[in-house]
Amino acid sequence: MTFMTDSLSIQLPDQSARKNALDIRQSFIVQAPAGSGKTELLTLRYLKLLATASQPEEVLAITFTKKAASEMRDRIASILSWCQNFLDGDTTQISDIEALKLGIGKSVLERDRREEWHLLESPSRLRVQTIDSLSFYLAKQLPTLSQIGGSPTVTEDIEVCCREAINATLAQLESGTELAYHIEVVLTHLDNDLVSIGNQLLGMLGQRDQWSNYVIDLTINKTGTSQFLKLGLIELIEETLLSVTKLLNESEDELIELANFAAANLNNEKDKLSIASFFPLESLPESNIEALPVWLFLLSFLLKKQRADDLGPPDWLRQANKNHGFPASSNGDKEGQSICKEYKTKRTDLISILKEKPGALQELAFIRLLPTSEEDSDQWDFLNSLCNVLRALNAELLLAFTRHRVVDHIQISAAARMALGTEDEPTDLALALDNNINHILVDEFQDTSQLQLSLLKKLTAGWQTDDWRTLFLVGDAMQSCYSFRNANVGIFLDVQKRGLEHIKLETLVLQSNFRSQQPLIDWVNGTFADAFPAKADVSRGAVPYNRAEVIHKKSDGKGVEVDLIEYESDQRQQALFQESEQLADKVLKLQEQFPGDSIAILVRTRTQLKTVIPSLRARALSWRANDIDRLTELPVIEDLLSLVKVILSPGDHFSWLCLLRAPWCGLTSADLLELNHHSRESNIWSSTKEYRSITGLSLHAKQVLPQFIIAMQFAIASRYKRSLRQSVEATWGLLRGINCCRDDNEINCVQRFFTLLSEEEKAGGLGDIFAFEEKVSSTFIPSPETMSQACGLQLLTMHKSKGLEFDHVLLPGLSQTARHDDKDLLVWHERLNAAGNPRLFLAAVTPAGSDESNLYTFIRHEQKVRQKLESTRLLYIAITRAKKSATLFASIIKEKDGGFRKPPEGSLLSLIWPQLCSQGALCSQSSNSSTHVFQERMEKRHSTTGPTMITRLRPILEFTESEQQAIQDLIAKFENNHQTADDRVFEWSNDLNARTKADRVASKTGTLIHKVFETYINSNDKSNYLAQLKTIKSYWRLGLRSLQLSSDEMDRTLSQMEETVYRTLSSPTLAWIFDNQSSESACELKITQRQKGHLKQFIIDRTFIDQSNTRWIIDFKTSVRPIGESESDFISAQTEKHRSQLEIYRDLMMASENRPIRLALLLTEIPALVEIKPN
Repeated sequence: MTFMTDSLSIQLPDQSARKNALDIRQSFIVQAPAGSGKTELLTLRYLKLLATASQPEEVLAITFTKKAASEMRDRIASILSWCQNFLDGDTTQISDIEALKLGIGKSVLERDRREEWHLLESPSRLRVQTIDSLSFYLAKQLPTLSQIGGSPTVTEDIEVCCREAINATLAQLESGTELAYHIEVVLTHLDNDLVSIGNQLLGMLGQRDQWSNYVIDLTINKTGTSQFLKLGLIELIEETLLSVTKLLNESEDELIELANFAAANLNNEKDKLSIASFFPLESLPESNIEALPVWLFLLSFLLKKQRADDLGPPDWLRQANKNHGFPASSNGDKEGQSICKEYKTKRTDLISILKEKPGALQELAFIRLLPTSEEDSDQWDFLNSLCNVLRALNAELLLAFTRHRVVDHIQISAAARMALGTEDEPTDLALALDNNINHILVDEFQDTSQLQLSLLKKLTAGWQTDDWRTLFLVGDAMQSCYSFRNANVGIFLDVQKRGLEHIKLETLVLQSNFRSQQPLIDWVNGTFADAFPAKADVSRGAVPYNRAEVIHKKSDGKGVEVDLIEYESDQRQQALFQESEQLADKVLKLQEQFPGDSIAILVRTRTQLKTVIPSLRARALSWRANDIDRLTELPVIEDLLSLVKVILSPGDHFSWLCLLRAPWCGLTSADLLELNHHSRESNIWSSTKEYRSITGLSLHAKQVLPQFIIAMQFAIASRYKRSLRQSVEATWGLLRGINCCRDDNEINCVQRFFTLLSEEEKAGGLGDIFAFEEKVSSTFIPSPETMSQACGLQLLTMHKSKGLEFDHVLLPGLSQTARHDDKDLLVWHERLNAAGNPRLFLAAVTPAGSDESNLYTFIRHEQKVRQKLESTRLLYIAITRAKKSATLFASIIKEKDGGFRKPPEGSLLSLIWPQLCSQGALCSQSSNSSTHVFQERMEKRHSTTGPTMITRLRPILEFTESEQQAIQDLIAKFENNHQTADDRVFEWSNDLNARTKADRVASKTGTLIHKVFETYINSNDKSNYLAQLKTIKSYWRLGLRSLQLSSDEMDRTLSQMEETVYRTLSSPTLAWIFDNQSSESACELKITQRQKGHLKQFIIDRTFIDQSNTRWIIDFKTSVRPIGESESDFISAQTEKHRSQLEIYRDLMMASENRPIRLALLLTEIPALVEIKPN
């Protein structure tokens, strides 16, 4: 995102802040909202710092993702290259920002030339790194001190290591040591539920950066854990009450008068007794834990009561009565009534004054949530023991990492911090870095964790106020959404407020939005200004809204629309269906109205796409989606898993049935029942081998089972004689598994499966088949290569969309709630205190039948509040991805009075519902409008009247006699325990794959050649196009990588493609076909038609209207003529094969226009244009 504009000169509302940001003598923290051009600003500052640096490595830019680092590095190099080419250009017609870039870039290039850096030739000298790569670099410099050893692999898949650490720790229960005592306390408190305890500890290890420092310090220094945690609670209470005292200072007299009156008139003796020692008040209560009961009493006549688990906004108490100390009369006479009325009026007046103070209501309500430190002694004993167990667990995890030679990013961050030493005792590495790094820039600072902040502090620990070294932090607190990765937006707010240790940071705020059009920005400003909290809260991570200012006044979008599906309480599924139908129709409408525009469907969770995708498929829409579908959602992967299970465990009854049902056999349910019946005295494999004696089997079963048995005998005989991958892959080849794949993408998924199998294999088997199955299940299906760039529709989660932009954004399922939040056995919460120091709170769920502890309730409430605040930010992120329009979809219950029921708490819609209602811009549609289509789809899904569809390969599996003999010979050698080197069957199964590989190569090369033809037609410089074929071949090579061709196969294929393209495009008789000046010239023209209630999309390779007003419809065909076939026979075969498809295209065109139409095939093999005459 740049902040360039079409105008040569424009005064931005934040021009001063942008100018200051390029002052490289000062350190800044920049608040840069969505679309504000922060990357451009970072890049320019980085370049300006380079122009004054002694060495490029003195300037360090830190990002949080590899993609961001790569983009920033490319942008820096791009600006330098542009400046290099522009050195002698005319600068009179360039914009102000281009002139600024040119000036900075020239300075860098001059220094580059003078110092002989050669940055354009050696861009690796540009020090732009992710925080993880920097941490890994630091940790590797001192592997012993940092405790990571040599060069471990960095991974997030550490469950095996965690489980080993948990088991090793709990195994110390019988050791008779002090640790054994602590383990016993923990187990007893948690009802000795080892499964739940193991899962809870697993979760804690994934977030150990939040507690490990506290635990290690407490247990090493022998500080009382309970005392430490109690002090944290006391600090929280005192800070909260001190803040409220400041809030109420101006109204102190009025509040004291009301409090004394209410205390004197309480009608509940128990309440009177609890506060008697504090009254009458002469000033506001002390800001300490002892005075907490008085503060709670003050709240009783100011605020409405609210349950601790109620996340709804607090409210002022509208009317006070005798229960609050405000009776109708104090003594029954008129004078008493007058006095009581006067005090009620004073109470109302005080509330009116407090209402004018931003955040006052929330701050007062927070007092009610404060826990006392008087927790059950068993609770404190448990927490003390837990800290000791966690310390041992952390140590065991390090040992497991060493054994497996892996680490995760949390350990890398901790190791980097250890490698730098302490502030008082820095290591030699820290001192060396202090001399080599003079400027640090950090992107996305709002997503910093405590460990990463600690690393940053250590990197800057030696900086002095007068040494001209600078720190530049950029981020948007309104876009912090990664708490599940331990990001703490409170860090950004705190550094913004007080700086970083001894480094003074000036706060700059950007407001210009270069991304979105005015209607969208106006809606976002009007909605989120009130949806975000009014006041910043470092501890909770509450971020106030920062208004955006429109830069692009032009508008061809509608801004934001909210489409609601109204339904009755028993029609929820139908409403969700209607919502997805409406969304899919919206996609079609946008594609028709704005061809070429990018469209994104963003969801909170991947599961929400399960209702969306069927509606997209019903309309023949194509889309791109990464990290959405799991490998195990593909039938071919499920079949492979069954094959692995059978090879490892031939007694696995269910997996055998799955294999027999798979397409290579395709047995019916009746056949499976017959085999199952005959396996009662043995097993399913034995009964399968005895199929000839089972009279009830179908003819199809008796045809396919002999070949299946041969393949599976090979599979079982080869296990442990070859690697597991070899056995599975060869067997899969024998069964013609490749033919079960529907497209290249599924073939890529199969290759990914085999790679996972190789990674997890141990001694010819798998250590844990369930762990392997889980790993396969957690692996995502890659997006098809053919859709990588060309597809204008993308499906993403809201989190994945961060940093991206689209012309139109669609947000379905906004009334759906997140998963149910069960009570965890353990909860913890890290907050920043008033001084910006982190504090940890720990609590355990109480035993069944006991009241929940105040501390546990408080932590859970704070977690929910944080989540609600982050969910608001996530919705803001999703909507601000849009440049032209955003459409919000939700299903909501219609009340009998005609109004809408409030969206459920926890849904994204509930976060902005008050604002939407006040805007009065809600439009709705009844779910009844889709009843017929919905019922049809449900009937198809749940119908049991017809047989289950069975997929079968055609023709059926058959081996020749020589093939059977080769397999049987190898089986015999395996069974005789010969370590044979005979690879005939392995090679032959690969040949089976190769037979279908030819088809895959033909399909892929055809797609690439089609793309070349499309580019050539649209090119205005056709004379030089063929000269660029060498460059184009590099692109082809990348496109063919997924086919896993050998070097010779790759070279041969590329040569054939080059020859085909050159032969076709250089033909003078075909040149007119590629002329883009023809009327209505189009390539890859998409036409959509409704068929049987569904939309189907067709793509015409080439069409145009010639000078005689005749439309030509041409299909490009790259088929190769079989050896021995004459040219005339080849043309006849191709004509008959593709005639019906071209006639469909003709009928589609005739439905919308009235002119002559001619059909033809462009056969690149000849090459020639072959017209298809009507029959």
